[in-house]
Amino acid sequence: MSDLIQNNINLHSQARTKEEALKELCKELEKNNVVSDKILFYQAVQEREAIGPTGMENGIAIPHGESDVVNRAAIAVLKTNDGLVWESLDNQPIKLIFLLVVPTIDRNIEHLKILSRLSAALTHKEVQDKLLCENDIVSFKKILQNAGGM
Repeated sequence: MSDLIQNNINLHSQARTKEEALKELCKELEKNNVVSDKILFYQAVQEREAIGPTGMENGIAIPHGESDVVNRAAIAVLKTNDGLVWESLDNQPIKLIFLLVVPTIDRNIEHLKILSRLSAALTHKEVQDKLLCENDIVSFKKILQNAGGM
């Protein structure tokens, strides 16, 4: 299975708000040529956030955005030092964010498969705890890969 995260990962973010975290992710995606316009993609993510909460349980959120500025499907990861206020199922602060990046051009069901695999992997508390504690990118990806999340 391909590495959909590649270089789009920061396990030491200083973001203090949900908006800062999402903007940081969008900036990284533009820098890595996953999206062609970070502002337009951020707007797409915000539009999706307005539909309903993307915070799950135990400090993890899976926001996503679909846009024609997306060059390829990807996952961007951000882990914060402090919990962020974020609408979630358990009303707990969010510390780990998986942003799904979905193209609208040449769209297929790939994003649904990504979401399904990631969600299934993150349902396990043991996997959540390991990911929340891991600060090394290679080890983080290995945990996620072994859990079937990528």
